[in-house]
Amino acid sequence: MGIAAADGKLLWNLPFVPQGRAYNAATPIVEGQTVIYTGAGRGTKAVKIEKQADGFTAKELWSNPDLAPQFNTPVLKDGLLFGLSNRGNLFCINAQTGQSAWTDTTQHGRGFAAIVCADSCLLALPNTSELIVFKPDGKKYSEIARYKVSDTPTYAHPIISGNRVFVKDEESVAMWIVE
Repeated sequence: MGIAAADGKLLWNLPFVPQGRAYNAATPIVEGQTVIYTGAGRGTKAVKIEKQADGFTAKELWSNPDLAPQFNTPVLKDGLLFGLSNRGNLFCINAQTGQSAWTDTTQHGRGFAAIVCADSCLLALPNTSELIVFKPDGKKYSEIARYKVSDTPTYAHPIISGNRVFVKDEESVAMWIVE
């Protein structure tokens, strides 16, 4: 749903009914007039928000029922949406069409992850505590490197500052230097 910041008025609304134990943990992604949103067990959807008379309307652009994060927000880069599915697989969706580009066959934890953009690559940090560096490629999954960064599970986003990556696990914060 869209709500006016000035007065709290409902601007538009679309049903997104949960199925079973479903979570809305992902933050919607806004790109121009397009809003991309996901929900575990309900897939990933894109709608176009358009002004209509004295209100707004939301028109569904596409729906991908097969891929959706559970406890992470995907990253939109160069027209591609990258995330970690509720089954723990990294994936890529074409953000213009909703078509699945690829899904990594390796399971990376239980769907808990943080994905961040780091210039020409993406970093994924699932709860398995392996920092995965991969190329934002729309044709195939292309892993660059993988680093075990903690002995306990990680649930926080890695923080990038220059050539340093800060990682928080259950017990501490560590700094990694990328050379």
